[in-house]
Amino acid sequence: MKKIKKEKITKTIEIIDDVLCNKCGRSCKMQNVSDLYGLIETEVHTGFCSPKLGDCNIFIFSLCEFCLSELFDTFKLKVEKRSY
Repeated sequence: MKKIKKEKITKTIEIIDDVLCNKCGRSCKMQNVSDLYGLIETEVHTGFCSPKLGDCNIFIFSLCEFCLSELFDTFKLKVEKRSY
């Protein structure tokens, strides 16, 4: 037979309140909406012998929707766009 007792426990957890754009510092939240927009915490991995960024580094950053759009506008070849 199981002998059961009840205990009240408290637990502290981390909740993402906001994500800031690494380029402009703006929030990636849209007003009055709890969802985050843009490029939220992405990673870029460099390979061996990367002349500008160094060997085998990982860069972690976020871009808001506005900065991401500005970045796309600088591309010589347009990015592919798909709906899901």
